[in-house]
Amino acid sequence: MIKRKNIDPSHRPVYAITDYQASSIADKIIGICPVKSRLVAVYETHGTAGNDGSAVTLSIERLQGTETSASGDQVTAADIDLKGTANTPQKGTPVRTSDIDIFEAGNRVGINVTGTTTTLATMVVTCLFRPVD
Repeated sequence: MIKRKNIDPSHRPVYAITDYQASSIADKIIGICPVKSRLVAVYETHGTAGNDGSAVTLSIERLQGTETSASGDQVTAADIDLKGTANTPQKGTPVRTSDIDIFEAGNRVGINVTGTTTTLATMVVTCLFRPVD
């Protein structure tokens, strides 16, 4: 029998946690990791860009225990610009230091939005995870 621990982590299949928000974009929990996993990629696209005078950005966070949205560990190396060109996919880079990109089974995945998102609409965020031992 082949067990996960006998498969090189880079060859294990990934799974996705995806969230769609039509309007009223805000901080929220978008999913729960079912097994211990490493964040391997983040993708975002929006149909209508933000246009506030200040920055409008998105980061992904790991929420442990009773942490609420916007109070977890940021697991993306840089924020994703939500004022970028509409309908253009953007890729976020996971942090690769201190195993902060490792989610234990039951940890929640959150999105943290900064700035005023009044005009921002039809945002899709997908986080790809790979199980680890």
